[in-house]
Amino acid sequence: MKIIRKFRFYNEIIMKVLIVAATQFELQPFLEVAINYPECDTLITGVGMVATAYELGRVLHQNNAYDILINVGIGGCFDRSLPIGQVVQVVSDRFIELGAEDDEAFLSIEQLGYGKSTFRSPLYLGKEIALPFLPQRHGITVNKVHGNEETIRRIATLYPESCVESMEGAAVFFAGEKMDLPVIELRGISNYVEKRNRATWNIPQAIMHSNKALIQTLDYLLNQFDKI
Repeated sequence: MKIIRKFRFYNEIIMKVLIVAATQFELQPFLEVAINYPECDTLITGVGMVATAYELGRVLHQNNAYDILINVGIGGCFDRSLPIGQVVQVVSDRFIELGAEDDEAFLSIEQLGYGKSTFRSPLYLGKEIALPFLPQRHGITVNKVHGNEETIRRIATLYPESCVESMEGAAVFFAGEKMDLPVIELRGISNYVEKRNRATWNIPQAIMHSNKALIQTLDYLLNQFDKI
């Protein structure tokens, strides 16, 4: 895919941020005001963990001067106490399909001894990032979003702490770990994870709220950076 724009202001950069989204429409509200954030570049990767990993690898190989990665997008939610449109900060994300089947059981990549599937952000300014204005939750990353009641129950049993599912989040955390770059993942809840029913989804609201949270996050980070 491509970097949509690069924002600079007289070469006076307070900090450099790479904002990552799967699709342009998930980031469109921010793009309309992005000129006010000269410290930010935006990257549209395409949908899915493979496209996201490739694009991040390509861009970060070309330019490793970023201070932080922010992943913005929509996601499905397992927790019905959170309303549609709520934005959460995903503080850890997991590749739940990475492993092997053993008849009815699933063996994770950790159990197989070939790596790990769960990732958190590297430290930012010496500590974990916990945005004070958003709830912190755990995520899962999948190639196929869930819409079957039996598989949803199985996922809820295997990963009871998981709140949000997406198709890209863990790939961003993976790239952040490899490059030692802090990661913030913002997910606007567009739907509950249930038998597929698009009539109950609210993608525009999830996008609007996640982009508002993105702007709030940038303002918060820049304020923290100014205090150094």
